Amino acid sequence: MYKLHGYQTQNNKKVLYVVEELGLPYEFNFVNLFKGEHKTEAFLKMNPLGKVPVLEHDDKYLFESGAICRYLANQESNSLFPEDKFQRALVDQWMEFFTNHLGFWLNTLFYQKVIKKMANLGEPNSEKCAEANKFLQPQLKVLDGDLEKGKYIVGNELTIADLVAFAYIEQMDALEMSLSDYPNVLKWKEEISQRDSIKKANAHFN
Repeated sequence: MYKLHGYQTQNNKKVLYVVEELGLPYEFNFVNLFKGEHKTEAFLKMNPLGKVPVLEHDDKYLFESGAICRYLANQESNSLFPEDKFQRALVDQWMEFFTNHLGFWLNTLFYQKVIKKMANLGEPNSEKCAEANKFLQPQLKVLDGDLEKGKYIVGNELTIADLVAFAYIEQMDALEMSLSDYPNVLKWKEEISQRDSIKKANAHFN
């Protein structure tokens, strides 16, 4: 049994998408960030950084969402994290692309326009939003070009790269951002959104 300690953010949701897609048995422990539950002594023993998500398995703890996704996908043979070394490297490549580039800028906008409003942290920083938008358009074009080559981000098989990417891209709904200029991304997003794993994972927050 796996136990995931998390909240309703993209880093937590990407892990939920992977564990649901794999069909692994797990328990989800909701950590209320607004009540400071991630800063308690008990939580800091699991992750000294005081951040979610944290995966608990066999009395051991793992943090950083990308590492957790890879760990889960390595538990048994499956196509989410290919055995072929080059294909696996491609999955890693696109996960890094989202963590450090496209996903990073979407996170920036989501924090400025959604999280700050929810937490009463003031108005969005216009300079940071402008910077994020500057980088988003060419990076979305790169993703759209990749998805023109196959059904999924790494060819025609679903991988953890798709589930990680979706957790970032779906933030565009709350940001009221259109994908009309990126038809391949839009088609991919609509297909992923209908997967049972996505629906089951999001049921934790309904």
